[in-house]
Amino acid sequence: MNITQLRYFKLLAELQHYSYTAETLGIAQSSLSRSITALEDELGVNLFEKQGRNIRLTKYGTVFYEYAKDSLTSLELGTLKVRSMADPTKGEINMGLTFPLGPTIVPNILQKFKSHDWNRDYLIRLYQNTTPELIQLLKADKCDVVLCSYVEDEPEVEFVPLMPGHLNAVVPEKHPLAPKNSVTLEELSKYPFILNSEKAPALLKIFHEKGLYPNVLSQVQGECAIVGLVAVNYGISIVDKSVDISNQAVKALPVPELEDTQFPVNLAYIKNRWFPPSVKAFISFLIKEIQDPSI
Repeated sequence: MNITQLRYFKLLAELQHYSYTAETLGIAQSSLSRSITALEDELGVNLFEKQGRNIRLTKYGTVFYEYAKDSLTSLELGTLKVRSMADPTKGEINMGLTFPLGPTIVPNILQKFKSHDWNRDYLIRLYQNTTPELIQLLKADKCDVVLCSYVEDEPEVEFVPLMPGHLNAVVPEKHPLAPKNSVTLEELSKYPFILNSEKAPALLKIFHEKGLYPNVLSQVQGECAIVGLVAVNYGISIVDKSVDISNQAVKALPVPELEDTQFPVNLAYIKNRWFPPSVKAFISFLIKEIQDPSI
């Protein structure tokens, strides 16, 4: 059984006449007859019976017609959907992003991307999650590209550093360190910490190299949540400067010792995966117009 047989059967069931159906299909009537006979042999039933000069569906044919019609309709819809996704002017982009990028960075990127006339009709779906979860979405083909932290031991994934990630300390507004204009790692190490679980190993290594061992109360996925915990005086933290702290009772403080320490935002996608024109255009845009040349 193949799609051609199903299409021939569906039209014959609707026209109920071999010669009209063959003419409509642009094939010889003998070819149509052979196709229907092969289909009936495979199913083990007669799908049609003669009615005067015409034919009509048998009870088996009536049942099969409904399933064949639904299957062909679904196939046509699927074909249209895939063609739409691959349309160079109306394709789709499934993009993942980490939580800190949501409030301002990604909206600004998308606004700039959509400002080009040839990008306006692309449908962009956003998925917000932690870096490990976003990498899994990439592997499962749920996301075409993601903006996230670098992850080691992911040979399938291409990571392209896109934007530098500079760090600030954040403390509650009424914290003893809040009046200062900047702080040292030694000063910070005297207070309980909440750390981003993605940055924690690297940050703790920096502290340990200086002989400092801060008390880490929690490791949390997502720096927006961390800022909320700092605001209620649960602890202090070190987060990316891009994290939105407006409307939060916290103060950001520069840490001179971390000025050269970066946790860049990476563009990540699966190596050697076929991408439609929409995704190719987005990747090219990010690298040409968003990537910081200093990285």
